[in-house]
This record gives sequence, C-alpha cells and structure tokens, in this order.
Amino acid sequence: MHAARVLKYPAIGLLLFACAARCDWRQAEQAYRQGDYVTALQAWRELAAAGDSAAQYNTAILLLHGRGQPPDPPAAIDWLQRAAAQGDTDARFCLGYLNAEGEAVPRNADRAAEWYRQAATAGHAGAKFNLALLYLQGRVAADNDTEVVRLLKAASDQGLAAAQYLLAEHYEQDPAGAKDIGRINRLYRKAAAQQYAPAQRKMGLMSLNGTGMSVDAGMAVSWLTRAAQQDDADAQYYLGMLYRTGRGVGQDPVQAAHWLEKAAGQGHARAQYNLGLMYKEGTGVDQDYREAARWYRAAAERGEPRAQNNLGNLYVTGRGVPQDYVLAHKWFNLAGANGNENGIRNRDILAGQLSDAQLTEAQRLARAWHDSQAAWQATPANDAQYSADGDDTGIWDKDITRTDALSTRFSRWFGQDDAAAQDGGGH
Repeated sequence: MHAARVLKYPAIGLLLFACAARCDWRQAEQAYRQGDYVTALQAWRELAAAGDSAAQYNTAILLLHGRGQPPDPPAAIDWLQRAAAQGDTDARFCLGYLNAEGEAVPRNADRAAEWYRQAATAGHAGAKFNLALLYLQGRVAADNDTEVVRLLKAASDQGLAAAQYLLAEHYEQDPAGAKDIGRINRLYRKAAAQQYAPAQRKMGLMSLNGTGMSVDAGMAVSWLTRAAQQDDADAQYYLGMLYRTGRGVGQDPVQAAHWLEKAAGQGHARAQYNLGLMYKEGTGVDQDYREAARWYRAAAERGEPRAQNNLGNLYVTGRGVPQDYVLAHKWFNLAGANGNENGIRNRDILAGQLSDAQLTEAQRLARAWHDSQAAWQATPANDAQYSADGDDTGIWDKDITRTDALSTRFSRWFGQDDAAAQDGGGH
C-alpha cells in the first residue's frame, strides 16, 4: 500500500468563507474524480501557487505520476518541500517515503528518517510505522531499544493495521519473559478486522493450530480465504495445502492447484514446488511434465532443495526437458548442498556415470549458480511499504510433499516414473 500516493482533500470547514478558492478546489476535486487530470492539475497548481499547502501536495502527487502532464519529479519535490515548509504532515511523510524508496530522489535512509520524524511528531501514524521499519531494517540507528516498540504502539493505538500486526509479531517473537497470547491475538484480530491480509493469514494459522484459542479448522479456512483473495501469497499457499490435504475443508485437488498456482505466480517457492509435483502426478491438473519442470525450475532457482532434486530427476529421465546428465548432476549437487538427502544420494549415483569432463562441467555450473545466488542475496532489497511479514515457520512449516528418489539401478532411470518418498507431514 502506497499511502503517500493517495490524494488529500481539505478538512471540512477549511476556506469556508473563501468562495473563489473553495469553488476552485471543488472543480479540481470533481475533475480528478472524473479522470480529467489536466483540469485538476491546472486548478490545484493555481491554488498551490497561492500558497495552499494541500493543493501543493496534490499537485506534487499528480506530477509524480504523470497525470495531467508528463511526469516531472523535480517539480513534484519542489511542491512537496513547499508544503512541508508550511507544516503539511502528509508532504513530510511523502518526502520520507520517496527518500526511503529512492523514488524521484536518491535513496537516502537518514533523510527519510528525518522527514518521517517530523511527520511522526505531528501525529502521522504511517510515518511512525515507516520510521519503525527503518529502525528494524537497520537502515537507521534508533535512539534506544524501546523506540521501535514506542513507535509501533503509537501507530497501533491510532488504528493503523500494519502497526498492529507488526507489534503483535514483535510481542510474539520477544524472547524476554512469558508471552501475553491474549494481547497478541487481540492485536492480530484488530488488524485482520481492517482487512489487513497478513493479519488475516495469521489469524487463520492461529485458528488452525489453536494458538491462544481453540483449534478451528473451518475458521482457519475462512481467514485464509479472505487473505488469499487479497493476493497474499502465503495465505494462498496455505489454503492450497489445506485443500490438498482436506484439512478443514473437503479434499479438493482442483482448488488446491488453483490456490497454489496463484501463490506460485507470485514467486512462492514452496507453492511452486508443490504445483510442480501436482503437474508431475496429474493431481488436480492434467499431467504435464513440461509444466512440472517449469514450476520445479522456478522453485529450484529460489533455492528450494526438493525442487532442485526433482528437476534433476527430470533431466535424468528427459521428461519435460531434454535429457541432460550434466544439468541433472548440477541440480542434485545443489539440492544436496541444501541438505536434501535424496539430492546427495542421486548426485553420488550419477557422478559414477559421468566422464571427468562432464563431472567438472556439472560442478562448475553448480558453483556458478551458488555464487550468483550469494551475490543476489547480498543486494539490498526494496523495502516494503506497510509490509513487514515474518516467516510463519514453527506455526505450520512443513509441506505435504514428496521428494523423488533415484533408484540405485542405472537401468531404471529410463522410461519409468521416479520413486517418491514422503517428505514431511501436514500440520
């Protein structure tokens, strides 16, 4: 959610007696709502030039997004700074956001924090939350250890769902003392009631596992469905797995594939792996080894060891991909390096069938992949606005999945399905 990109309107009663200005404002607002950005920009720019800080803010937003004219970031920043100089809290928040994200200005966490502090001091809940995120991400040093909690609590008390969620997560993960499950649940529930998808997902998982409440698989499905319908990838994954296992709902492979594919399309590695498995088996979808290979590869590239092993198997058998023992060894090697026992076994079996040159090339490919991933992980990621999801590991961290194991007999690599071993139970 990009709160900084939402237009602001004057409070009721503002410029009540300034008829010309008020009419101009109404004209701008009406034009904006009708999609006539040229007229809206012209009207707001005139008000902005006259010193109206709200109009300066709105003019900046239109210029940032190229509505009414081509984008003009420098002019937008100028209008935001003018509004901020007049004490406009939203303008200060917006400048903080742009500096934090490196949009329209160079990325600068210290400058972002300063703008956020000014807006937070004036009571802006989003600024309090985003400032807390900068501290949590280590991009800016907090004054003391309690500053993050103070900011999150203040934003939470103002009703900001993202802050309620992150504060609950902080309390849940705090190693000091006994956890107040009641307080944690109340915060998650408040955020979920505001349609905040991560909190809805959390409520679903807590209902599923009976964390601070009675186990209620039906309620878990209800919460997860709400979050999944908002495109929360984790919720889509968990919901897909519930349909796959029949927990809380009737077992439905088609629905399982539907939700897993939505999560997989958003880059969820475990969903990609499970979807690949379903295409390989023909469960809930038509059997399609090419699709299996596509989804295994997507998960494998994200470091999912079971997908790496299973992709290696497809290269051995030539199902869905050209038969290629060198690439098979590469993926087995990577799976094994990630702790997958079948990957280790399969790598060692296949190594005995490769020439020295093939083995050297396979090892080179594995090292190159590993090095590229290390470089990628070292690159600073874009910080999520109003999003601070923690991993739900420990709540439901295992999949109903299987990892293919190669036979120890080389003759069985051709023309037969890979044997499958159960890899973890559902929670």
